Amino acid sequence: MLDWFAKRNASPMAEAFTTAFPLVSTGHAGVLVGTMVATATGWRPVEALAIGDEVLTFDHGMRPVKSVERQTLVIGDTACAQEMAPIYIPRDALGNRNPMWVKPEQGLLIEHDLLEDKLGDPFAVVPACALEGYRGITRAPQQVTMETVVLAFDEDEVIYIEAGVLAFCPVGHDLMHDCITDAAQDLYTLLSATEARELVLDMITEDTFWTAGAINGSGGTGEPQYATYA
Repeated sequence: MLDWFAKRNASPMAEAFTTAFPLVSTGHAGVLVGTMVATATGWRPVEALAIGDEVLTFDHGMRPVKSVERQTLVIGDTACAQEMAPIYIPRDALGNRNPMWVKPEQGLLIEHDLLEDKLGDPFAVVPACALEGYRGITRAPQQVTMETVVLAFDEDEVIYIEAGVLAFCPVGHDLMHDCITDAAQDLYTLLSATEARELVLDMITEDTFWTAGAINGSGGTGEPQYATYA
């Protein structure tokens, strides 16, 4: 079904955005401390959530949090640590109201007409690392410490963070074997890192073609302004 992505030839424009960092597949990443999450009582920082709190999900409305786990990861400047470098998402790049950071293996549910044209469904989960180069999304510098909160529900869910970003939260997790269950694949289309990167290169090409004038402008804020696709 996804052979289209493997067979696509990225344009020279998109090739300029190839990444030097290793790609990783979607995993059980966790949300960075300070990230705002939509809950039954409004937007709350993820670190303030507890078991039983209700969080707004994309498909199932409000759902109670089943488990909460905190993790701290220190990223050094070694070559093997590059694949763990966090991803910086500028304000409005994915509908987020504030600049934000996510782990490279964090699954993000995206909507695009390219997906609907080829898969019959406009939504798919991609690892955040595959989005590098799209609307200013980039890797963080080395030597950083990341504190994350891993939320789990009774089933795989996608939650709202920072207004418009959709974060994938698979059910359960195994720190030794960071895998995604077959049930997740049934509920959501999860693209591999390679498939996701091919898609993003095409998204970059389309975005650049249609919004070249806006990307070079500043709308008075000093930050790029982007068009919204139907």
